[in-house]
Amino acid sequence: MDTVTQAVFGAVIGQVGFQSKLGWRALAAGAALATVPDLDVIGSLSDPLNEWRHHRGVTHSVFFGPVVGPLFGIAIWKMYQWRAARSPGKLPEILSNAHALSAWIWLSVLAFLTHPFLDVLTPYGTQLLAPFSDERFAVNAMSIIDPVYTGLLALALLCGWLVRRGTFGKPGWSPHIAGAAIVMSVGWQIYAWGINEETKIAARKTLADQGIKTVEISSYPTLFQPWFRRVNAETDDAVRVGFYSPLTNTPITWTIYPKEDSALISEFSRTMEYRVLERFAMGEIGWRIEALADGHTRVEAHDLRYIGVPGPQLSAMWGITGTFNADNELIAPPVRFSNRPEPSADIFSVMWVGAFGE
Repeated sequence: MDTVTQAVFGAVIGQVGFQSKLGWRALAAGAALATVPDLDVIGSLSDPLNEWRHHRGVTHSVFFGPVVGPLFGIAIWKMYQWRAARSPGKLPEILSNAHALSAWIWLSVLAFLTHPFLDVLTPYGTQLLAPFSDERFAVNAMSIIDPVYTGLLALALLCGWLVRRGTFGKPGWSPHIAGAAIVMSVGWQIYAWGINEETKIAARKTLADQGIKTVEISSYPTLFQPWFRRVNAETDDAVRVGFYSPLTNTPITWTIYPKEDSALISEFSRTMEYRVLERFAMGEIGWRIEALADGHTRVEAHDLRYIGVPGPQLSAMWGITGTFNADNELIAPPVRFSNRPEPSADIFSVMWVGAFGE
């Protein structure tokens, strides 16, 4: 999920379990630690394909927190011991005494663990078992940006700050407020996942009523809310793309993209660049082939998880493309392309109407 949500959740972890032991610095450390796994994006600077190879890789593994977290916890504890020695009496003893070591270690481990378990809720995919496996896992429950989810956690931090100041309630309420927010946030995740499953059931029924047998149905969240879902239905000869919301009575209208049948696809699939995309896209690949005026042929492999607003031609947010000559030979290695749409009022309007109706 987005960096703000990761940081807020890390701060709530500090609030619920460590504020009483470490003070407000537990919240600040939790927020910072929860964003550390995303530093793996630095590895993508040298090669556009490295984002697909390495982002949400080993730093997003379930093993990263238990293995690396204690090292961070010890480092934080040592840092506060060093500061306490340099400036006696200026820092609370609870930050550097013997009892603080286990608190810093557990805070680091848990803050790191929150990151992959949030990211796996999104369609992007997360390598939970790295470095032992590069298989990607995705629940497709939530968008990378969900204001309701983030807002629940941020509200817990605000309320915790107010009770610590004595504005209302008792200071001891702060961890309980954070715990309640975590429980409600998990409920929101389950609710979003349920909408995803409901979408697939509705899509399957719609297609069955039309006499269409599908090979596979996948549902994906769109931005900012859990209701308006894009659904892909793959048959032997086509990929159908539609939208669904449980809050409206609007039937699913399908845009149909016939599957391409070309020997060039087989040739293209042998390239290293395609294998990187296929692994990253978890096998959700659509093809687009275009004859060029100079006699060459452009072949594009699209990540079907990220199709934008359906149009006359298949178009995903990203994929790879290569050009073949008249002898069916690749002119150059395939390269990554990006079709990210620019944010606009029209996009937000379409999502609002799609989710809630006119």
